[in-house]
Amino acid sequence: MAQGADAVEIDVRLAADGTPVVIHDETFERLWSDPHPIGSLTWPEIARLGGPAERVPRLAEALELSIATGVPLVIDQKSPAAGLAAARLVDRMSASRTAFCGSADGLLEIRALLPEATIFCNVERVEPLDPYLLAAMRPQYYNPYWLTVSPAMIRTLHSLGIAVCCWTPNDDGDLALVLDLGVDAVMTDRVGALGTLLDARGPYRESAKPAWPQAVSAATVSAATVSAATVSAATVAPDGTTPAPTAAAAARRSARHAPAPARADDHR
Repeated sequence: MAQGADAVEIDVRLAADGTPVVIHDETFERLWSDPHPIGSLTWPEIARLGGPAERVPRLAEALELSIATGVPLVIDQKSPAAGLAAARLVDRMSASRTAFCGSADGLLEIRALLPEATIFCNVERVEPLDPYLLAAMRPQYYNPYWLTVSPAMIRTLHSLGIAVCCWTPNDDGDLALVLDLGVDAVMTDRVGALGTLLDARGPYRESAKPAWPQAVSAATVSAATVSAATVSAATVAPDGTTPAPTAAAAARRSARHAPAPARADDHR
């Protein structure tokens, strides 16, 4: 926040008593050589770990800071249970500028619970766009790993009304590359370096402070409006090849998402 981030991405897991806590790893091994899984300890037990300078906070504390500073959080939830618990807390605290990313199943649950929530659809590998998943999730941002971003991907998603973020370029050259490609937001560990690059390109801070875009309608990304040619054009890898859909993606599409009707039911 002190470096000028427009939003801060955090990882959230559930303690054994259902308390959402802010921690990336599945265990405390890396922090305190403690192999216990996060979900095996209650919040009072977790609160006793570490010390004043290094401890695991509750999500409620992070949201209080976000509200006080005006800098929204992007919550990376690791499961539907964690996603729903986080979403209910966000709603209860009226932290309406909070966004969500992470588990696809969790994001679908969050969209059902909070129809106006800001959602980043995370993508970890190059694979064809899934129009049925996009229609059900209605993300404001598509959020792939930065090495998989291509001009064709960005053009296609923009044509669907979906902005493009990426994670996590950190080198100066990599940050400049994704900006040149035309992404709308970047998740990076080097906020200061990204700010310097953006400032050199124009009056970013005054003209482009993010107001989360509206969720797209189901009709926009229905099977009827996304042709096979468009999807394949959006998934060209950096080496120019077009990968086949993964078995998991195909199974998810057929098992969980019926074809969407052609109507709207619906940082840097």
